[in-house]
Amino acid sequence: MSETILINSLPTRTWNRLGVNETALTWGESADLGTERITAAGQTVRLDIAGSGEYSEQTVDIQAPAGQTITVFETLRAEDKLLVRTKLNVEKDAKVRLIQIQNTARDSVLRLETNGACAENGQVELIQILLGRGAVYSDGHVELNGTGAGFNAGIGYLGQREQTIDLNLVVNHWGQKTTSEINAAGALKDDARKVFRGTIDFKRGSAGSVGNEQETVLMLGDGVVNKTVPLILCAEENVVGNHGATIGELDEDTLFYFESRGISAEEAENIMARAAIERLARTMEDETAREAVLKELEEVL
Repeated sequence: MSETILINSLPTRTWNRLGVNETALTWGESADLGTERITAAGQTVRLDIAGSGEYSEQTVDIQAPAGQTITVFETLRAEDKLLVRTKLNVEKDAKVRLIQIQNTARDSVLRLETNGACAENGQVELIQILLGRGAVYSDGHVELNGTGAGFNAGIGYLGQREQTIDLNLVVNHWGQKTTSEINAAGALKDDARKVFRGTIDFKRGSAGSVGNEQETVLMLGDGVVNKTVPLILCAEENVVGNHGATIGELDEDTLFYFESRGISAEEAENIMARAAIERLARTMEDETAREAVLKELEEVL
């Protein structure tokens, strides 16, 4: 039996007229695929997560011991409706690199719930690559609890046809001298719809902290809908928070440059649509994953 739930909620209501404070989604009882527990410090772990039945749910529990580094690749292959909950516990001076790669079917629905907590000097690096198949709903919350804790996110997406991409990312700065960096970039084609909510929240006691967020959106169709929602909340004086967005279409000069080299407008759009994901794929420092992403990108475009 399915019900309507509210997901991807902003920490505080704002932009009411845009209807972006949360998202209503119909969801049913999920088949539990179990919990994958990862504590193997200094290693690279690869998870291939696929759904089973109409609704499926998988939990990934990542524990990074003090002073250790863990890299986890999650390749997500839902054919129907899949929920993946990833929990990160990063102890003092530890680091987690989490790479999530969407490789789902065209009419599927993927939900990502990613929650992390960082102790003193703990670091989380999150890379999300959304390859243009199926609907995606991603809800991330990171708690920077210890002094010097840090979070860095790189999100690359391609939206096409009638695809929905609905993203929410909240970073809470609790400790002193904590840092966050959020960079999202992608392209929307055809009748794709996308919402990106990025919240940096400086809590009382987070003096000396710095947070930045930036999104770049390339709009390649008359039917696309884009909503970019940057939000900075502040209860502390001695902090620095910045946000910005660049949203636009291919200009005539760029199209002329491509056409003068024998590249059609459609091919030019595909090249530009690939750019954000290709750039992010090359930062993964893993040849196997990089080649897999580029191969899938060729197929979807």
